[in-house]
Amino acid sequence: MAGKKIGELLVIKKIITQAQLDEVLAEQLKSGGFLAEIIASKGFAEEDKAARALGEESGVAYIDLTDYSPDPGIVKQLPQDVAVKLAAVPLFKAASGITVAMADPQNTAAVEQLQKFLKSNIRPVFGSPSKIKKIIASEFGTAGGAAAKKTETAAEYYSNLKSAQAPGDDGDQAQGKGGEGESDSLKVASLAPVVNIVDSLVKQAVEIGASDIHLEPQADHFYCRYRIDGVMRDMPALPKKYEAGIISRVKIMSNMDIAEKRLPQDGRIQTTVNGKNIDLRISTFPTINGENLVLRILDRSRSVIRLTDLGMDEVTRTTFDQMIHRPHGIILITGPTGSGKTTTLYAVLSTINSVEKNILTMEDPVEYEIDRVRQSQVNVKAGVTFAAGLRSMLRQDPDVIMIGEIRDFETAEIAIHAALTGHLVFSTLHTNDAVSATTRLIDMGVEPFLISSSLICAVAQRLVRVLCPECKEAYEPPKELIEQLKMKFAPGIKFFREKGCPVCRQTGYTGRIGIYELFIPDEETKNLIDKKVTVGEIRAAAVAKGMKTMRDDALEKLSAGITSLSEILRATMEA
Repeated sequence: MAGKKIGELLVIKKIITQAQLDEVLAEQLKSGGFLAEIIASKGFAEEDKAARALGEESGVAYIDLTDYSPDPGIVKQLPQDVAVKLAAVPLFKAASGITVAMADPQNTAAVEQLQKFLKSNIRPVFGSPSKIKKIIASEFGTAGGAAAKKTETAAEYYSNLKSAQAPGDDGDQAQGKGGEGESDSLKVASLAPVVNIVDSLVKQAVEIGASDIHLEPQADHFYCRYRIDGVMRDMPALPKKYEAGIISRVKIMSNMDIAEKRLPQDGRIQTTVNGKNIDLRISTFPTINGENLVLRILDRSRSVIRLTDLGMDEVTRTTFDQMIHRPHGIILITGPTGSGKTTTLYAVLSTINSVEKNILTMEDPVEYEIDRVRQSQVNVKAGVTFAAGLRSMLRQDPDVIMIGEIRDFETAEIAIHAALTGHLVFSTLHTNDAVSATTRLIDMGVEPFLISSSLICAVAQRLVRVLCPECKEAYEPPKELIEQLKMKFAPGIKFFREKGCPVCRQTGYTGRIGIYELFIPDEETKNLIDKKVTVGEIRAAAVAKGMKTMRDDALEKLSAGITSLSEILRATMEA
């Protein structure tokens, strides 16, 4: 089931329908809570049946708690309030540790807390939420049941979007000018509602395919936004009273200094969500209203995309495939942040990878692991920069070198000389088009003749959203617009635009695809590079020789019904 939406097995086994699953996931996204519990509350299926299937889907064992009597000596080792907050109950002890029934055994933070309280390795298993609550109430008496009702759950605090600011919260405290001490921050960060909010944010983001989570404090609100398919989407605002706790929780998990609130910090969290190995890159940034947090999500369990899946047309892909198999030279992938450059590089390395080649990389960070490729990561604090790493890599007898990004003259110079001395070098640059890669290197201080002698090709790319195949609708654009696009379309061709449906979460789009521009210098353009002429002159010469621009590639995808006109205008400039 890897890579499928959580709950997919429920649909495959006809326990619920796809429409019901979409409704349940939407409810969970809005209010939190457990899938099996929501399914039962809506009357779609029995809770036990749903929980069993979810356990099977995630690879976690399921246990039927009907009339189950846990070991009294074990169950009481976990404090009542902790059992209620984590929706977990210890069942029995074995040589490998304690088996604990949990409503969400994939909640890694809850598992960590259970290990600390039980002082033992634990084996989490799936149990229906209602029966876990029933056992807790039974083992601890009626007080346990009352406590369960009084404890604030994820569903309660997500639905309470207008929660008042907690006593003691003020502007100074939010900006790190006073207020809570480190011990208070630790205490607040370990509260069950805070832990559940952070876990839920990450879990929901992974399930809906978000690439980033933005937590944005304002004077009277604590906003949350996800970046989905490259576009920011508003999510339910978080309770303002938990702001400090949520920020502290994330900082603790990523080994940041929770007492430091006036300086930006970076951190990293490794976790597992729905059986996927997830890497979270955390960045804090102090603002006038508090610390802004961004969590970049890297799914390490995702397989590396193939060159054939990038979205290049057949001619461009065939030509590019020939270029990446050259014995030496430099190939540059260009585009802004978030345009898919790293994904293209990984596809390239996966394509040319073989036992006959020694491939080394220097990345920031390593996003996906490729078998038999030696991958290293930038560590500025330890003095391992791109330039320093590149020097060391050249002493490792490489055939192919990949540098995550060329940021300065030193890195550019070493990379160019490596390309001229028998190595195949891949890297990225932040430029608006493929031709601008040449002038960007010249601006860094690289001699033009070195560029023209070493550059095999440069690829510029952007990502555009793909129209949802379930709801996209055909329409006929105005003739004036066709003329403005400066491209002739076949008579009667259909244009498509976004509409919105449950499958695409009312966005009109599902996923993204690349649009590309491949620049291969010939003798004429090499001479122009040597003469330091403008980008416009080199570009005009390349287009005259048949170079397809990103706008041209995007318009072809428009005519094929893959994307929309609004996406083309958003991602490209007129050629």
